[in-house]
Amino acid sequence: MTRVVLAGRGGPQPEGRLPTDAELDEASALGSRPYARDLSPVSVRREPSLDARAGGARVWIADETKQVTGSFKVRGALFALSRLAARGSREVVVVSAGNHGAGVSFAARALGVRATVYVPETAPEKKRDRIRAHGAEIVVVPTKSYDEAESFALAAARERGAPFLSPYDDHDVVLGNGASLGFEIARALGGAPAALVAPFGGGGLATGLAWALRRVAGDGPSAARRVWGAQSEASPAMAESLARGEAFTSWASAETVAEGLEGGISAPAFERARAAVAGVVVVSEEAIVRAMRHAVRELGVVAEGSAAAALAPLLEGLPPEITGAAPADVVVVLTGGNVDPARLAALG
Repeated sequence: MTRVVLAGRGGPQPEGRLPTDAELDEASALGSRPYARDLSPVSVRREPSLDARAGGARVWIADETKQVTGSFKVRGALFALSRLAARGSREVVVVSAGNHGAGVSFAARALGVRATVYVPETAPEKKRDRIRAHGAEIVVVPTKSYDEAESFALAAARERGAPFLSPYDDHDVVLGNGASLGFEIARALGGAPAALVAPFGGGGLATGLAWALRRVAGDGPSAARRVWGAQSEASPAMAESLARGEAFTSWASAETVAEGLEGGISAPAFERARAAVAGVVVVSEEAIVRAMRHAVRELGVVAEGSAAAALAPLLEGLPPEITGAAPADVVVVLTGGNVDPARLAALG
């Protein structure tokens, strides 16, 4: 059973600083930049076997699981660190559930920047290995809470006088992660899809996707929204923030297979997201596990729990708020494949 929470209630909401046309153009061209030479274009393919679960819509899978670091988050890291480096920064501190850290580690080596990555002890070993492989220093914080790990990282950044690069609450990261991906998806389809479902943690991916698809479609701020976030019932901070009308900046998450989506949402990220996305779909942990199994067995894709959260609502039957009245293109974004083998084997 899925739960849908709509955004945009009570009229237009403040968005903070919106991207300029020049910034959107730069994000759209990310893959052609010299520092992004190892970045792979997103794989977008039709998946007719899923059409019936989407009310007859044409379903497409946008797959980032085979990206150079195993996740889409290398996009935001490359884009943001290139801008920091251009301003003279040679050190950066980040917090990560794993994938942002791996992306920053990769980008830091490519751009000659020193990176320190703080992770909670729940970060999967495969994601820690990705961080180490590209040369960043990794600090494992003895906590299961992402929010607590973030507090350690922020304190370290202040002490060192180094920039802190948020995985979801940084303008350039949002552009690199979401907007670059949104433009590539639109190019693959020949236009903006009617609906797109993406995992929602801190909201940067969904917001950036919405910015790009609005630009491609020529939609104004009051036009119909196309991007939907997906969250686990174990950590539904955005859904509850929408319901309350203000951000839950921390969240005591239950244990979740989607550790990359755990934690609260900052107030600025909440305002950006609710002004751009259509809403959030909340799914059960069991539905996410079923989606991970389906991805492996039926799609041939190893999707970590955070990625499979976007597939779960489709397998449960997309609600009419997403599919609309007429058949149309629906895109599901599988964001990463960095799952420990033992966890994957335990799915059965």
